[in-house]
Amino acid sequence: MKLLFKPQKKRFLLVNAIFVITAIAIEWVGISLKMYVYEDILFHVFDVPLIIIAYWVVIGHASWVVYKKSGWIAGLLTGIIIDLPLEFLAFHLGWWTWIPSGTPAIFFNAPIANFLVYLSVSFGSILIHKYVMKPKM
Repeated sequence: MKLLFKPQKKRFLLVNAIFVITAIAIEWVGISLKMYVYEDILFHVFDVPLIIIAYWVVIGHASWVVYKKSGWIAGLLTGIIIDLPLEFLAFHLGWWTWIPSGTPAIFFNAPIANFLVYLSVSFGSILIHKYVMKPKM
């Protein structure tokens, strides 16, 4: 029987699946803890807008690309750098609203915890790419 996917494509699909599951989990926790609320959005999974899930996948891959070209520090900061303009837009356009919590708000009502999550996601994304996408020798 002929394989439908080459092993590298299968690993890429696995990386995307990990990113999607992680995105849903992170967002679900944030929503459940009432850290923020999203504006009414037509398409969602477990109250997480599909566009936000796609956004996390893009951040995961972008973190890897930046890491490969510029090293660890740049790779780790990628998620935060991508998020900054979106926090500004979300604040002014009402895409989501941060609810005051235990951590101080530092950028358009986004708390420090938000940026720690982006840092963690970039770190995890780099590791996932590094070890899941690595060809077997």
